[in-house]
Amino acid sequence: RLRSIVKEKKSLFTPANDIQKALAHIPIVADCAHSFGASYKGIPTGNVADFSSFSFHAVKNFTTAEGGCATWRHIDGIDDEVIYKQFQLLSLHGQDKDALAKTKAGAWEYDIKGTYYKCNMTDIMAAIGLAQFERYPKLLARRKEIIAAYDAGLKDLPVTVLSHYTDDHQSSGHLYLVRLDGRDAEYRNKVIEAMAEAGIATNVHYKPIPMHTAYKN
Repeated sequence: RLRSIVKEKKSLFTPANDIQKALAHIPIVADCAHSFGASYKGIPTGNVADFSSFSFHAVKNFTTAEGGCATWRHIDGIDDEVIYKQFQLLSLHGQDKDALAKTKAGAWEYDIKGTYYKCNMTDIMAAIGLAQFERYPKLLARRKEIIAAYDAGLKDLPVTVLSHYTDDHQSSGHLYLVRLDGRDAEYRNKVIEAMAEAGIATNVHYKPIPMHTAYKN
């Protein structure tokens, strides 16, 4: 649906570079957060939007302790290496060579192409990610078992739970979300406190972005 709307509004879009010209529409960017391993209609979440970002924070289902990654759908007419190099510049304070490239014979020279950011992942974090990647299928399977147990335990209670697995979508199983039907925030908070006393950690996810002060102002 979103893609059809974007196509309808493409006359409002003025491409500013070769990548935008090749896309020929307003780029669709997805916050995939903790959805690593999830899919929609057989398509992995990182390949649904034009560009997607994942979080690998310490509390996420797939973690490198901190950091994340960006993915993109192949764009006809654009070499993927071009996009990769652009991400490299944006994440490595505009430097056109990483540390490994500069260790090669005669390759110490480098340039700063722009005043960008310093948000590249460390090699140590990447190594953790590679190890996580090897064991991740088993982690996903275990989460699915846990979710099935929760579903069975809550099926007769007056609550609504998020659907994790259907013919259309497969969840990463990061969070088990429960809505207390017909209950207000005060009751919800009492449930949270009672569960905490029983040693069960819960939280409220997620506060809508427009409700935060930074966006209100």
